[in-house]
Amino acid sequence: MLNKDCFEKNNSYQLVNKTYYEVILKPNIYFSNDKITSNNYYIANSIKSIDVYFNYYLKNYANENINYSYDITVTLKSYADNGTKLIWTKDFNLESNKNIYQKELVINKVYNLDYQYYVNYVKSFQEYYDIKTETYLEVKLNINLDNTDKPYVLLTIPINKNIIEITMDEVNNILNNDNKNNDFNKSGIFLIIIIATIILIIKNNIKQNNEYTLLKNNKDIIITILNDPFINNNKIIYLTNLKDLINMAINYNLNIFNYHNNYYIIKDNIYYIYILNN
Repeated sequence: MLNKDCFEKNNSYQLVNKTYYEVILKPNIYFSNDKITSNNYYIANSIKSIDVYFNYYLKNYANENINYSYDITVTLKSYADNGTKLIWTKDFNLESNKNIYQKELVINKVYNLDYQYYVNYVKSFQEYYDIKTETYLEVKLNINLDNTDKPYVLLTIPINKNIIEITMDEVNNILNNDNKNNDFNKSGIFLIIIIATIILIIKNNIKQNNEYTLLKNNKDIIITILNDPFINNNKIIYLTNLKDLINMAINYNLNIFNYHNNYYIIKDNIYYIYILNN
C-alpha cells in the first residue's frame, strides 16, 4: 500500500504525466489541417471538438501496491461582475473508478469533447436568465491515493470568447511527503513564489504593451470624451479582453469611446466596456 511512511522510508518513485490535447476544427476553407495542436490560440467558432489525452503513470520502486481511485469530470463555471463572482456551475461526470489496488497507477484515456455542445448549453442558460457571464469549461482528472493525497490534472477552456487559450495545471501532493526534505521544500516553495511573481510581472507588462499597441493601431475608431457617460438606464457588459472590444467595433462599424481608461462601445442600448489597468 502506498502511504506517507512509504515515501519517507524509500523516497524512490517514478511519476510521469503526459496529458495533452488537440483541437479539432469544423470543415472550412481557411485551415489546411483539420486539427491544431496544444499551446496555441484558437478561434472559438472554428472549434468542432477537443480531444483530451490523459496519460498518467506512477510507480513506487519499493514495489508496494498502490491503492487509488480516480474520476474524470467536466464542469461549467459561470462568473459575473467581470469574472469575480461564481454564480453557476454544472458538472458532467465522464468516468469514475474506485479502489484500484495494483503495483502501478496507470491512467490512459482519450475523450472527445463536443465543444459546441457546451457553448450552446451556456447560451441556453444565459438566454433563460437574460444575463451575460464569463464562463469556463474545466476538464479534470482527480486522483485519490489512500484517501489522503489528491493529485490532479486540470484543463481550463474559455467558452464565451472569440479567441481562446486553453491552460493546463497539475498538482502532485505526493511530491511533498518526505519530512527529511522539509527545509529544502520550503526553500523550493519560496523560490517558486519569487519566480511566479517575476513571471506575473512580465506577463502584465507584456499584456499592457500589447494593449497599448492595439489602441495605437486602431486610434482612428477611438474617440476620447471629457464627460462621464450617462449609462444608468442601460445594460452594461464588462469585457475581459480589449481585442474582443476592438473586433466588435470593427465588425459592427462602431466607434470606441474612451473616458478615463474606460473603453466602451454602444450597441442596441447596451454598453460593452473594457477597463484598461494602468
